[in-house]
Amino acid sequence: MSEKSKILVLAGTREARKLIGVLVANTEYEVIASLAGITKNPADLSVTTRTGGFGGADGLSNYLQTQGIAAVVDATHPYAAQISRNAVEATRHLAIPLLRFERAAWEQTNDDIWYFADNVIAAVNLIPPNAKVFFAASAKIAAPLKQRPDLTFVIRTLKGPSDSEVLPNAEYIEGLPNESWLEETELFKVLKVDWLISKNSGGSASYGKVRAARELQIPVAMLKRPELPNGILCASIDEVLKTLKACVQNAQHCKTTL
Repeated sequence: MSEKSKILVLAGTREARKLIGVLVANTEYEVIASLAGITKNPADLSVTTRTGGFGGADGLSNYLQTQGIAAVVDATHPYAAQISRNAVEATRHLAIPLLRFERAAWEQTNDDIWYFADNVIAAVNLIPPNAKVFFAASAKIAAPLKQRPDLTFVIRTLKGPSDSEVLPNAEYIEGLPNESWLEETELFKVLKVDWLISKNSGGSASYGKVRAARELQIPVAMLKRPELPNGILCASIDEVLKTLKACVQNAQHCKTTL
C-alpha cells in the first residue's frame, strides 16, 4: 500500500469542516487541520488538529517541511489575510502546491443600500453625524471607531474586550451572528440601528444581518475583501478534490506562483 499524502488544511470556516470530512473519506490523504484558536470550543474536526499561530511564514515553512506536507489547502475566512499571505510565501519557498478554497462573496441586490470601503477608517467616514452603527466586522479591527466620537457603535464579538480595548463610544454584544434574518431584523429594531458596517464574508451563516439591513433599508458600509496573492483558486469541494489530485501527482506543475 502506498503512503498517504499529507494535506494541511488551514481551517476555521464551515466550508473547511465540510472539506475535511470529504478528504478524510478519501483514502489517498492524511489530513491535518490548523485553527487560529480564536473561536471558543470549536467543533471537533475528527482529524489531527493544530491550534495557534505558526510564527509567521518562516514558522509555517518549517512546519510544512518537518511534517512532510504534500499540499496546503487554505480554507480560512476571506479576511484572514495574514495567514493566507504566510501560506503563499511558505509554499512558494518549498514549491508545495497551495489551493485556496474561498466561498463566493455576497452580491448586492437592487434593494440593498451598500457603500464600499477599503478599510474601517473609510467605512466610518461614510457615516453621517450622530448615527447609531452596528459594527459586525470583528472587534479586533474596531480601534478606528474612536475617531468618530459623535457616533454610537454596537460591536458584536465572539469574545468581550479587555479593559484596555473597550471603546468609550461603543457597547458590546458577545456571541455569533443570528443566521435568521428575522432575528437580526428584530435586533436592529430594538437597538435602533441607523447603519451597518460589515465584511463581505459570503456564505449563509452571517448573511442574516445583510438581509435585515435590506428589509429595514439600513445603509451598509461594506468592507472590501483584501486582495490576496492566491494559490490555485477553487470555488467548490469538487474542484478542490480534482485539483488536489492533480497537484499531488504532479507537484511541479501546480507549484504556487504569485
